[in-house]
Amino acid sequence: MGQPDAEPHHGLMENHRRRKVKTGKICLMLALLVLFSLESIGPTLSNADSPIRQHQAGGNSVQQHTRLDQQNFGPIDSPAALSPKWRSGRIDTTGGAEYLTDAEAAIIIEINMVRTDPAAYASNFLEPLRAYYRGRLLQYPGEIAIQTNEGIRALDECIRALETSSPLSPLVPNKGLTLAARDHANDQARTGQTGHTGSDGSSPFIRMNRYGKWNALAGENLGYGNSQARKIVTSLLIDDGVTSRGHRKNLLDRSFNFIGTAVGPHMVYRSMCVIDLAESYN
Repeated sequence: MGQPDAEPHHGLMENHRRRKVKTGKICLMLALLVLFSLESIGPTLSNADSPIRQHQAGGNSVQQHTRLDQQNFGPIDSPAALSPKWRSGRIDTTGGAEYLTDAEAAIIIEINMVRTDPAAYASNFLEPLRAYYRGRLLQYPGEIAIQTNEGIRALDECIRALETSSPLSPLVPNKGLTLAARDHANDQARTGQTGHTGSDGSSPFIRMNRYGKWNALAGENLGYGNSQARKIVTSLLIDDGVTSRGHRKNLLDRSFNFIGTAVGPHMVYRSMCVIDLAESYN
């Protein structure tokens, strides 16, 4: 079972971004991921969990709740024979970030694989999934069938989008963003809640500002029910059932430069992931 949650913020050059915040609009995006299995029993989202848009001072916020496919992938494949851009070593920006767990580092590397060569990612990791769709069911060999909203249509649309996407710079891990992500993961591990609002009423942006200062653009993605990097990332990319494909847009937003991730247990969905993104963070 799983569902996504994402939210963006800005911050490239502090002075420039502060001026931009004063004169322009801040775009905030929220997205929540929870995976639902046909043969599992658990909570589902009510009508109240449909996409919500609300205006805030100086900008707007979008919150999305949707179902995404559950996908069982193993650990990250060695990129050595898959893409010259991955062989260059640019995708692993986690060196020296001793504060990252292996799971957190794996998610960052996986996202950087998408960003640095979207077409190769689609060819190597998304195209093979077409064989496992039966109508709206996604059935991996030996796995429980998964009910999707759109079936193979969402996958094919994602493949086309990645094939025409321009390569982007890899994201660099940031300790403050990682601590903010862990705060939310630890909180929801205890409460069993979902969504971007913490039990103390904090938003992702408040949590980010506990350990530094975001400027210009920032975002948060949440995933429930998956703990493996490729499962989490491909579900957000396919974005089944989300008209705006907001989760994919967050991962492929060229404005973002920094990332923090956290993976932990969840008392309802067994596991969850928090991905915090920022254009600038000091």
